[in-house]
Amino acid sequence: MHVVGGLYRELCDIPSWDATMGSGGRAALAAAALLPNVELSTFASSVDHHAVLAIQTKGIAVHTTNRASPIVFAYFHPLSAPYIEPPRGAIEGDALIKAAGEAVLRFGFLEGDAVVEANRAVYDPQTWRNPPSFWANGSTTKELALVMNELELRSISELDNLASAAQHILKKEKAAVVVVKRGTRGASVYEATGKVTHVPAYRSRKVFKIGTGDIFSAVFAVYWAEKQMPPSEAADLASRFVSAYCDTREFNFDEPSLQLREPVSSGGGGVIRLEGSIMSLGQRYTMEEARFALRELGVDVLCPQLDATVTGWNVDATLVISDGLPAQALARIAKDKDSAVPVVVLNERATAEMVLACATWTTEDFTTAMYLTAWAAGETQARRIQQ
Repeated sequence: MHVVGGLYRELCDIPSWDATMGSGGRAALAAAALLPNVELSTFASSVDHHAVLAIQTKGIAVHTTNRASPIVFAYFHPLSAPYIEPPRGAIEGDALIKAAGEAVLRFGFLEGDAVVEANRAVYDPQTWRNPPSFWANGSTTKELALVMNELELRSISELDNLASAAQHILKKEKAAVVVVKRGTRGASVYEATGKVTHVPAYRSRKVFKIGTGDIFSAVFAVYWAEKQMPPSEAADLASRFVSAYCDTREFNFDEPSLQLREPVSSGGGGVIRLEGSIMSLGQRYTMEEARFALRELGVDVLCPQLDATVTGWNVDATLVISDGLPAQALARIAKDKDSAVPVVVLNERATAEMVLACATWTTEDFTTAMYLTAWAAGETQARRIQQ
C-alpha cells in the first residue's frame, strides 16, 4: 500500500508527547504493522532526517520531496487547538508529489499537494477549510473512498443533514464510499449502492486523541483498498484499532484481541453535570476548558459553578474535577451515587475518599476524562430512550 501524507512534528504538554509523525508517518507505521511492502511519499526538510530514518527501520520505503523547514503542531492537551509553526499563512503550498499504487491512501497537506493514481484510493482531506476535490489536481482511481469528520463533510457539501451531505458527496465525487468519523458516536458508512452502516466507537482505558483519525484512515485503507474487504467491515476494524492505539500509542496491534474490544452502546449526546471549583485562575481555566471540550464532543453541559442561573440538575452523567470541591458539590455527587448516575472523577491530585467512593471511573488524564464522561452520558441517554 502507498501512503501519501504529511510528516510533521507533534508536541503536547499534558500528557507529554514529542514525535515526528503527522498523518503520513503515522498512517504508514500503522499500515506496516498489518502489511508488507508499505510506501510513504511525503515532504521533509533536512531537520526531519532522523524521523525519516526511524520510519525506514520499520521496513517502509520512504520517498521524500524537499521542503524549506520542518512543520510543528504544538498542543497544550490533545483536545486543544494546536499552535502551528510556521503559521499556515507562511507555509508555501504549491509543492507537488506524484505517487501511484494499487491501493493508495492520500491525505491533504499543508505545504503542497499530491497527484495519485490507484486502483482503489482512500482520500482524507484533513481540513474543513475549502478542501479540494480528489479529482481536482488530476488524481485518478477506479474506486474512491472518502474519509472525513462531520465538520469536513458539512463544509464540503454545505448541507447540515449528515445523510443528505454524504449522499451529495457520493455523487459529486463519484465515490464508492463515504466514511464519516463521528467522535464518540463512532462512524457512519455511506455506500453508492445505498447501503448505510453505523459503526460504534470502542472503549479504551485511556484516550490519546492526537492522530486517531490518521489511524482510522490507515486501517480502513488497509482493509478496504488493499484487502478489498466490504467498507462497513473495514470501518469497524478501523474503529477497533483506534481504541487499541488510544490505550498504548503504539503500533503492535494484536488483531485477535480486537474482537474483545467493548463497543460504546450509545448514539452520543446526553446531559452532563460538571462539578469543580473556580476559586483560582487555574481551577477556573480547567473548568472552562472541560466544559468546552465536552460540548465539542456533542453533549450538553450544566455547571453549578459556571451556570449560577440554571436550576434542576437531572443529568445522564457527572464529571468531577477533583480540586477543592465545595460542600454543595460533594452533596450532589453523593446524591448521584444514590441515584446510580455515572460519575467520572478527574483525579490529578489527592482526592477526598468520599469522592473516590462515588466514582464509576477515575482517571488522571484530562482527555480520557472527557471521553469517559461523554460515553457514559450517551449510554445513559440511550437506556432512558429504550425504556
